[in-house]
Amino acid sequence: MPANPSPLTAPTAEDIRAWYRVQSAALAHDRPGEPVPSQAAVRAGLTTTGPRRRLVLWLLRGSGDEPVATALLRLHGATGAGGAGAGGAADIQMTVHPAHRRLGTGSRLLATVTEAATAAGCGTLTAEAVSGTPGEGFLATRDFVPFARMTWQRLPLDDIPAPVGKLPDVPHPGYRLTGWEGAAPDTLADGFLDALRALPAPAAGLDAADTRWDPAAVHETAELAARRGDRLLTVAALHDDGGVAGYTTVLLPGDGARRAQQYDTAVVPAHRGNGLGLWMKAEMLRRLPAAQPDLAEIHTRVPDDNRHLLAVNTALGFRPLHRTVRFRLRLRVRR
Repeated sequence: MPANPSPLTAPTAEDIRAWYRVQSAALAHDRPGEPVPSQAAVRAGLTTTGPRRRLVLWLLRGSGDEPVATALLRLHGATGAGGAGAGGAADIQMTVHPAHRRLGTGSRLLATVTEAATAAGCGTLTAEAVSGTPGEGFLATRDFVPFARMTWQRLPLDDIPAPVGKLPDVPHPGYRLTGWEGAAPDTLADGFLDALRALPAPAAGLDAADTRWDPAAVHETAELAARRGDRLLTVAALHDDGGVAGYTTVLLPGDGARRAQQYDTAVVPAHRGNGLGLWMKAEMLRRLPAAQPDLAEIHTRVPDDNRHLLAVNTALGFRPLHRTVRFRLRLRVRR
């Protein structure tokens, strides 16, 4: 591997295939039995960005030109020369093919990515690793500090407990349910923004590590999903005063996969304790068959300290898949 590998500035179709080979081999090794994202989904994730999110990619090949490792640096924000903003946060996703691990590739690649993040003005890096895999130990021994533990869950739609189907019809005095696809309707945009800001950090579904919610960020999230061919569905609970009391969001894949991704669920603090989370999520489950008839299952992740949401998901029929650890590395910001 070169001492300072160059970023992949314009990935070709062959680059995408090579990237996918590394990713699929690592997922099969580290999370056996779980579905692997399609090549189309990987391509969309690597090639679709917005003005507030910039991706820097590295694809490393061995002496025989076989793909060895990948790295993705996700920069957030529209300010600063690198697009991160002074002292801002960035995410990294590094993957080494199982056949090429423990040869120093990961360490040298991490040094390259860290240097790029520092040059972009980032103050912190965040990364995630599956519990019990070499990735967890790799980060822990390189000055990354764990700050959140996540439980990934799966819900087969044909295993939803029968009582769940009746939950959307249970009255919640003072509230009503509504829903939309894509960006929130103009009449609800301000209230939805307030509900987003009620979401505890780190966000469980949306991928921005340091999202500062404003109208532009909300529209960009919906626009990116559409550009990738995905569909972003939202169910919200509205209070009688017209305000958004809470919401839940699901991403339907645009690549033909039968697996949806449950994104965030949040209730505005003033409206908590009224059972709105379970109510909204049950309504979402009711709507999904009409939105995508061949959908088979939903995956999600929940911070382990969010015991309320874990209990809600258990009541809906979600079961654990695996656990991950989120790490943070403090960088020395260049002046």
